[in-house]
Amino acid sequence: MNTVEISCEEVEPPHWLPKLNTFTEAALARLKLTDWELSIVLTSDAFIRGLNREYRSKDEPTDVLSFLQEHEGEAPPVPSFDTPEAPSAPRAVGDIVVSLETVAANAERFETAFDEELQRVVLHGILHLAGYTHSDNTPEQPMLELQERILSELAEEHAL
Repeated sequence: MNTVEISCEEVEPPHWLPKLNTFTEAALARLKLTDWELSIVLTSDAFIRGLNREYRSKDEPTDVLSFLQEHEGEAPPVPSFDTPEAPSAPRAVGDIVVSLETVAANAERFETAFDEELQRVVLHGILHLAGYTHSDNTPEQPMLELQERILSELAEEHAL
């Protein structure tokens, strides 16, 4: 069983927090990621900019950051979707930090709904914590293709 905790830092808690929690749990289930303890922090551009500067040496806000807690800095093995995993004890996998301001700006720039863009960045953070990577942001990247496929499967059913 997965545990998802969502909190807010420097922003007011939105009314749709329970729906984001449900979406996140559905995404974990779709990816067959079990026994995860996951934290999501919704925040401002100023807060995420500080984290981005400290941990990535980029003095600018970003939409999402992922911080892996287990494996001491090493990505866990990418799960196999063909082999069921044996049940294990819940483990603190990591934290996802999301700037609601940048998500809103991206939604406007890419002409998508805010909730779709928010779900996209949360799913993106989950994939990074699961060990997926991408070399750039072109849509042909396998991780980004997987992200968009799962998003299309889940987004309508789990609208915010």
